[in-house]
Amino acid sequence: MTAPTSRPAPTGWPILLLVARREALVRLRSRVFIGGTAVMVAIVVVGILGYSLLGGHTASLDVGFTAGSAALEQDFSVTAAAMGQPVTVSTVADEAAGRAQVSAGTLDVLVTGAPTSPTAVVQKSASSVVQAALERAVLAARFTALGIPPGVLASVTSGLQVRVDALQPTTAGMTEDRVVGLGVAILLFITLGLYGSQVAQGVVEEKATRIMEILLATVPPSRLLAGKVIGIGIVGLLQLSIVAAAVLISIAATNVVTTPALGVAAVAGYLVWFLLGFLLYATGYGTMAALVSRPEEVQSAVAPAAVFQIGSYLLAYLALANPTSPVVMIASVLPPFAPILMPVRMSGGMPDWQVGLALALTVLAIAGLTRLAGRVYANSAMRIGTRVRFRDALRGGGGRGA
Repeated sequence: MTAPTSRPAPTGWPILLLVARREALVRLRSRVFIGGTAVMVAIVVVGILGYSLLGGHTASLDVGFTAGSAALEQDFSVTAAAMGQPVTVSTVADEAAGRAQVSAGTLDVLVTGAPTSPTAVVQKSASSVVQAALERAVLAARFTALGIPPGVLASVTSGLQVRVDALQPTTAGMTEDRVVGLGVAILLFITLGLYGSQVAQGVVEEKATRIMEILLATVPPSRLLAGKVIGIGIVGLLQLSIVAAAVLISIAATNVVTTPALGVAAVAGYLVWFLLGFLLYATGYGTMAALVSRPEEVQSAVAPAAVFQIGSYLLAYLALANPTSPVVMIASVLPPFAPILMPVRMSGGMPDWQVGLALALTVLAIAGLTRLAGRVYANSAMRIGTRVRFRDALRGGGGRGA
């Protein structure tokens, strides 16, 4: 009788994907993921709807139009009323007189310039409803100027945004964009810590229960760690994408935040920083966790990585108060701080080259940390018992724990 031939074990990318698939499926089927996602979606939807209904835009706004922008009055008034914002429109003699009224506080908003590209003059900031109503009025004006029916949108919606000229510009403070940026930074701080801790806990649990010994019989240590990070990262990215979709839908329905503050492009950018931040921190968390064998030692083991994360969170408030601070500008492009700091800085506007530099340095840091993590993980994953010193794990020295 011929002995059955055994199928060779997968290696390389196939084994990494198998590990990632295992990690993802285990967590996607868990009640923690399903319930947690439902709770997060409910919180953001209820919060946005509650702000729209209770925070409301009940106070009437006085909006003045110069002769050049008077064509926008009717469409602006109708749109603002439909959004629940009472407005009183008037025609001002000229731009200088209107600016004087805005400065004196007798006029909330002055709309000046051509109907197809106006400027909204305010004291400090324009409300989201005012900007949204003006954008729709400008859209209608562009329809008329191009002589096309209102149903044709594609050729006129590109780049539609009303420029706001503040008489008293604020370089710091809780403007709408910065509030959004800070909120995203806080969310990233929480989720990066949450999913990074899941990687660390998973590593220690497999090590403590000796499951890791079975897995390492067929899976190289570096592939096991990489698959775990990728699998949990996919789950985290999926969860945040669901929450982001709920946010965008709620905002589109209520218009509580302007499109520039939380548009599709901005949300996509925030998700990119979550992905990079997760790869960076989760790899570090998993590496540090491999040095210990008991779940109660996880928090002390991952403390060095958590310090950078907490530092990023604290710097986010400094970035909100003083975005041009040299400390903030330098820290925001450095890999340990960039994933949390960049959303705050980007929400207030910053040079593109700094964003590109931060992205490049973070990607390089992830590549370097992955190589380092593979070595440390391989040298410490099978050493059960006492805590492994990082130096020994890096060099592969020391005996196996009892």
